[in-house]
Amino acid sequence: MIFIKMTAPPKKKDDLKRSLKAYSKYSALGLQMGALIFAGAYGGKYLDQFWNLQKPWMTMLGTLSGMAIGLYLLLKGLNSDKDV
Repeated sequence: MIFIKMTAPPKKKDDLKRSLKAYSKYSALGLQMGALIFAGAYGGKYLDQFWNLQKPWMTMLGTLSGMAIGLYLLLKGLNSDKDV
């Protein structure tokens, strides 16, 4: 009976560098989207207080705008996978 020991191929430095680059890119996309939503909500809340509005229209508009811009930039970043 013959036994073959199977081991994973050794990782190259280029593979590690490529995976770290991809990880940092996707982490940055998520943080960017969160920051845009937060900025839109915070700016909208400020405008609601500044104009003394009864309902939080600017907060809703700012949050939705931040989500739309964040989603656009997220999809744009995901489509540019050729640089990772």
